[in-house]
This record gives sequence, C-alpha cells and structure tokens, in this order.
Amino acid sequence: MKKVLAAGTVAGVAVALGLGAVPAEAFPAAAFPVSAVSESPTAGETGAGATSVSAPEVSKTGLSSAGLSEAGPSEAGLNEAVLRDLGLTPEEFKAAGELGKRAAEAVAALREVPGYLGVRLQDAKIIVTGTGPELGAAAAKLAVAIPGLEIESAAPDGPAAAPTNSAVPAAPAQGPGRPELALTTGQLFQDYLREVGPEGLQAVVTSGGKFVIRTGGTNAPESAPEAATGPITGTAGATGTGKISPSEFVSRYANVSLDDGARLAPEADLPGGLGYRADTWVCSTGFSAFDPSGLPAVLTAGHCTNDGAAKSAILEFQGTPAGQLGQFGFSQFGGPANSPVLRPGNLQDPGNVGTDIAVIGDLRQDLDPSPAASTWGAPPAPDVKIIGTATPVVGMPVCRSGRSSGWFCGHIAEVGIFVAGGAGYAANPADLRAFTGFLSFDVQSSGGDSGGPWLSGNYAVGTHTAGDTPDKNGNVVQNFAVATTLEDALKVLPGYQLELFLNKPELTGPADLTFAAGTRITGRVPAAPATAVAAHSKVRITVPGHQPLEVPVDAAGEWSFTAPLPAGPLTFTAETVNGFSRSGTVSLTAVVAPAPLAAPTITTPAGQPLTELRSLEGRGAPGATVTLTGDVAGSGTVGLDGQWSVSLTGPTVYGSVAAVAVLSSPGLADSPAAYATFSVIPPAPVLAGITDGQHVRQDQLPETIAGSGVRGADVAVVIDGLPVANARVLADGRWSVPFPAGLGLGAHTVSATQAVDGVTSPPAVVSFTIDAPVPAALAQSPAPAEAPAAAVQAAPTQPTAAVPSSQGAVTPAGDTAAVVRSPVENPAENLAATGASGLLLAAALAGLALVAGGVLLALSRRRKRARATNR
Repeated sequence: MKKVLAAGTVAGVAVALGLGAVPAEAFPAAAFPVSAVSESPTAGETGAGATSVSAPEVSKTGLSSAGLSEAGPSEAGLNEAVLRDLGLTPEEFKAAGELGKRAAEAVAALREVPGYLGVRLQDAKIIVTGTGPELGAAAAKLAVAIPGLEIESAAPDGPAAAPTNSAVPAAPAQGPGRPELALTTGQLFQDYLREVGPEGLQAVVTSGGKFVIRTGGTNAPESAPEAATGPITGTAGATGTGKISPSEFVSRYANVSLDDGARLAPEADLPGGLGYRADTWVCSTGFSAFDPSGLPAVLTAGHCTNDGAAKSAILEFQGTPAGQLGQFGFSQFGGPANSPVLRPGNLQDPGNVGTDIAVIGDLRQDLDPSPAASTWGAPPAPDVKIIGTATPVVGMPVCRSGRSSGWFCGHIAEVGIFVAGGAGYAANPADLRAFTGFLSFDVQSSGGDSGGPWLSGNYAVGTHTAGDTPDKNGNVVQNFAVATTLEDALKVLPGYQLELFLNKPELTGPADLTFAAGTRITGRVPAAPATAVAAHSKVRITVPGHQPLEVPVDAAGEWSFTAPLPAGPLTFTAETVNGFSRSGTVSLTAVVAPAPLAAPTITTPAGQPLTELRSLEGRGAPGATVTLTGDVAGSGTVGLDGQWSVSLTGPTVYGSVAAVAVLSSPGLADSPAAYATFSVIPPAPVLAGITDGQHVRQDQLPETIAGSGVRGADVAVVIDGLPVANARVLADGRWSVPFPAGLGLGAHTVSATQAVDGVTSPPAVVSFTIDAPVPAALAQSPAPAEAPAAAVQAAPTQPTAAVPSSQGAVTPAGDTAAVVRSPVENPAENLAATGASGLLLAAALAGLALVAGGVLLALSRRRKRARATNR
C-alpha cells in the first residue's frame, strides 16, 4: 500500500536540492530532506550565535525517528532561523536580499573602474571602497540609480574599517614603508603564486575594504587519511614553494593582511543520511535548472563526482537509498577538466582559477524539480523561492540549506579565490584546486552539505563547497563555510538556465473586467511568496485564432495587451514565462466592449522605387479584418500585437500603384480608409550568356546574347552605348538576340533593360573582352606526343582550349562525351576558352621564333666555317 503524506508536506518542500512536490499518491523518495547525520549546534556553541531550525531526532543508526509527515520546513522554523542567525524578520531578510541584488549591480558596474577595491553592505547601505577621482565620479553617477550607495575612500596607510563581526580576524596594524595597494584579488592571487607558491594557500579574498591572504591550512579533502584530519596549527609565516615567505609578500602592501587558516575540506561525507549518494560520497543537491534543450536538471558540487568518476546519483531518505535521482553530466572542480591551480611553465599567468559545479541530468520521471530551497522544519512547509541570481557582496545576509546541517543563516565575510584539495590530494599534495567563491564565519556546515544552495533573500548566490570539518576528536578549529559563486559556475555551463519561481498571471482592472476594444487589458503577476517577480519575465497570451503573444512584465509585476475584436466575452489562456521556466497556464475571461474602428496604417518595404510588391504590412485594431483594394487585392486579420500582413493576389502591377485599406468587424461600422501609393518598376533582366570579365576569342564568338526576364516584357540590348536589338520575353521566361557582327578586339560593355506597361527596369550590365583568334598554322599543327604519366601528374593543370564541334557548338578538345546544345539552350557554351590559354598561345609563338632563329644562326656559322676552310 502506498504511503500517503501529511497535507502540505509535499507541496511546501523543495529540497535543498531543488526537487519539488510529487503527487501525494506516489512515494516521494527524498524529495524533501530531513537532517539525519549531525546534531545542529545551538546558540552560543559557535561563538557567532548561529543556529539551525530544529531537526528530527537522530538515532545512533543515522535514521530519523520522525516520520515522513514530520519532514519539511515550516513558517515558524524559517522565522526562527532568520531571527536567531541574523536578527532579522523574514521580511527584513528578503528586503536585505533585494539590497544585496542592488549591491551586486554596483559591483558589475564598478569592478573595471580604476581605483575600485570592493563593495560591502553595512547599516542597510551599499559601501563602495576605493580611491581616485575616476571611481568617485563613477560611484556618484551610479548613486543616482542605486539608492543607499556611498563611497568610502581607503587611505594608503591603512584599509577601511571592517564590519563589526567577532568572527572576522582583525587586520594587523599598518606601518610605514608599505606604499603599494593591491587592486584585485585576481592580480594578487597571480603575484602570490609567482613569488610564494601554492603550498598552504587557502584563499585570497576581500573583506571589509581590504585584502586577506589566508595560509596554513592542510587543504585536505575529507576522504584523506586520518593523519590529515588532526588539529591545525597556524603557519602564516611559513615559507612556501616560491622565492619569499608569505609574510614578506604581504609586507609590501598597505591594504593586505595575512591570516592563519583552518583546514579547508570539501563537505562530502560517507553514506549515512539524506541527500544523494555518488560512489562513496554523500552530498546535497542544489538548484533546479534546465539544460540547453529545456530538459530539467539539478546543479550540485563538482567535487562530489570524484573528477567525473561517479556516474549515477541515488536519492536517500533517512540514510536509506530511495531510488534513482539521475545521471551525472558535466562536472568541474578547479580549472577546466578538473585541472589544478598551477599552470606549469606559465609565469605570466600561473594561477588556474575555476569553479566547483556539476550537473545531474536524466532525472527520474516522477521527480519534479522546483525553483526553491528547503528551510528544514515541520509542516506546513513554505520554502524559499528562487527568482534570480546575485553576486556575493561582503556583508550580504545569506542562508544555506544542506542535508546534514539543515538551514543556517549568517553574513558573507569574504569574497575572492579559495584553494582546496582535489580528488588526488591524498596521493599528490600538489593536487590543489582553485575556485571563485565566498566565506561566512557564522554559517554552520558539515560533511554531506556540499552542493546545497546558498541564498540571499530570494536570489541564488552559490553552491556549498567546503568548511572547517571537525578533527578526529570532533573539535572545530575555526567555524566557517565556503561556497562557490553560482554566477561564475554558470559560465562553464553555456545554455543552462536556472529554474525560476513564477506565479501564474491574473487580471486586474474594473470589477466587471470590461475593457473597450483598442484599450489595454491589464493584469499582474504576484510576487508573493517571493519579494519580486523574476527579471525579464513575460506573460504569454493565447487567443483562439491568433498566434501567441508575449508581453513584458515590469518590475511591479504588471502586464497588459490591447483588447482585441470582436466585441463580447473574451476567454484566453495566460502563462508567465522566463526562458525555460513556466508558471503553468491559467484560463482568464474578460469582456471586450465595442468601440469605433480607427483607420489602419499602411507600411511598405523601405526604399522606393520597388522592384516588386507582393505584400503589404501595417497596423490596426487587433482582431479586425483588413481588406485591400485599389490597384491591389487581398485581406487578412490584424494580430494581437496590432500588426497585419497581407499577401497580394493577382499579377504584379508596375508603375504608380494605389492601395486602399479598410478595417471591419462584426457589429461595427467599417473604419475610415487608409491610402498609400507605391512606385513599382520591373527588376533588371538576367544576362545568362556572358559573364562579367569574360574573355572571348574572335573566332569563337557566341551566336546570341540571351537571358531571362518578366514574361511578356520588351527587352532592349545595347553594346558600348549603341542599340543592338530588341526582343520579347517568351512564355518560358527566356529571351535572345543575335550577337552583332563586326565587334573589334578589346573590351566591350553590354547592357539590357526590360519594360512592362511602359515602365522600364534598371539595366543589367556585363563587361567582356574579345581576344585575337589562333593562327591557322598553329591550329592545324599535330598534337604533341603523349607525355609520361609521371610528368603529366607533376605538371600544373591548365584550361583546355576549345575547338568548334562538327555541329557548330563549342566542345572542349578531346572530350568526346561532351553534350552539344543549341545556342539558345545555353549561350555560355558557345564562348571560347579564356584565361591562361591566351598565354599558352603567346608562349608557343615565342618558342617557334626562338627555334627558327637558332636554326638560321647555326646555318650561318656552318657556312662561315666552310668558307674559311676553302681558303
């Protein structure tokens, strides 16, 4: 018998992994996670006041004592976590997420400005840190569009003050003799690798208006031998593999400090709780997404695939396998193809910074990915909806969801580049991977949380990567959690889209929802339970008999389209869309009241005169019928977007063409007429017998000049400005005139025009050259002996000279299989071979002259010797 879930459990939980509700009749596998691996610390145990919501009791077996109906988040749990971890109400947390989104926009706008150091959130303001007039001018201009943005200059003799946070290490005092200022984490990272090396390096980040280089960690993955999990001692001044020590390197800069680091380990665990299993790893699923073809997928941490060795992901429920989740596709931990931090031999750009992301595709058919993150409480189960991505900013409030530690909130303390051990670190300590990310000192995490989502308000910020894992005695050296920046991770997944939460559209306006024809039918997309509608969303309107119409949704969630005819009840479907994300369709009904029809407008292709007029376009009342008369004929329906396009019936008319357009609709008087006049001329005829730039021998001139044109048109042919002949285009569209006799050697120009109803086309113009004929003696000389095969293959290919065939057409010499056509069928075949053959003729004549001269010279010398002998 199938287990039936408690009401509200399935609908409200979206798994940290992003897997949403399934039908209540079906077993939900692990579509809603339960904390079942590690007990969550309580307030005061972490030194930061961080806490998770209450989780089901964990037994020694690792299985939750709670039943299925107790899984999932609750409103009380969400409120408690945000209040205790951040001191914010849920509304304030969502508003802070919106502020963080604006701060991320400031980062994108200022990161390339000279003097820019960073952005942080402090006291509900966006603080820009840096120096120089260019940054000041750019920040002042940006403040007009982003309320609450201020600039705080960082003096050369010391960094800006960091936000108050007891968990953030204080910066050492700045002394004299340190004039340099670091500008970016990327450049600082590259310089450090060149001069110090990667050994012991954990992070190069920005924090509170300064840069921090953190060293001394073992960089060991959690699957490393037990010896690598012992207590960590600070080694901030230890010498790396480069030329100088970390402390010597940092001493150059006025805005860089050195910090001891605890062991940074990817947060994956052995089986024993909810999440998904990949080989011997257990991780959390992250955000719901779509692959480039629109199929559902789930994003998670790349290191969970063990550098691509893992192929399948198995869902877990209370530590027990619960069926297939899907198959791993792309994964990356570190640089491209899971490459380590160093690029050997590249001193200019040694640091290889990448990401930590993987895709699970081919999902089980009964799983429904959801654009949300679980908050881990008891039902009813509201979850946090995802409406977009945001760039991490220092001071930004964030929450993280994971299968081991549940739901935790805190603030971002650092943003930058982090280094952790790769899949082969245990055997090769040089296997270090670098990725862009951010760190929080007050967000809790534990083994198995890797891949879980990090959010700020309703915006996706990152996927969980690493943290300070307890040592062999269960002690936490220094609590922190690290995530990979989601926006950077998506850059290695071209074509992938994050699934976004979208509410279904609804109608607004008069109580009776009556709209006059031609006015706007209005509606909105509700934001709740999110704080805003996903940016760039649209509403797709489908009215029977019309092509679907997509209309934009503004920042307030409002949308509209013009009420179409005919008058009366209008029932249509509407759906909010954003890329591959869909809200699902809803049927809506409004009433269209009759209104007088205004005259339509007529548009035409740009530029006149036109060489053809096959259709007319314009604008008018949506749903009305447009009828064309005058010198044209046709009819059609105005689309929902107010555009109409009518294909003209009957033959094309040339000259001055008048068009009249009128709109009509049942029950309404016809609209006033719209008028337009177009100048239409025939297109230039086609010259098919001679190509531009062609050379023709005088003894092999074509018999005709031929081509194609408009049926019944009169064609006039002119050579070198003198009329040659006229012709009528036949029913098959072809025409020809005799080739004129008496044309001399040299360049000539032929042009042809066609006229229909007295309207003349532009000319078609071709230039050609008449060359001298081949001398009769040379033309009758015997063919040379056949050359050896090797010589034939080595010789460059030359065009074959053409000779007249017995039928009068031109056939390539030696080509007995050539098809003979009449001049009218293809006049081009009557033209002599051109190009290099003329050079061959000149070379042959020159050779004969040389041979003759040599013979005469030899005879002359022989006669002189004979005369001398006789004397």
